[in-house]
Amino acid sequence: KLYFITRLPNPSFSPELQAKTTLIDFTVTQKGLEEQLLGKVISKEQKALEEQLTQVLEEVNANTKSLMVLDASLLERLTSNTGNLLDDEELVS
Repeated sequence: KLYFITRLPNPSFSPELQAKTTLIDFTVTQKGLEEQLLGKVISKEQKALEEQLTQVLEEVNANTKSLMVLDASLLERLTSNTGNLLDDEELVS
């Protein structure tokens, strides 16, 4: 295995090298640190809020996945429809 380490924020490698490697960005952002610190404080101060936050995040993820599935289904049905879109009762409702 070969590892390249750089302090450049956006390194530029040749296309051949990029095709053979995987770039991992270990940049730490202020927002990421704030979220981690807030999670630690909430977990220490109020366990119920941490559990509620976890539940809400899981629901958001589930809803996002569901939305992606519905979008894909709608696009597939729109592209496969050959007649007037308004005549397809199931598509319109």
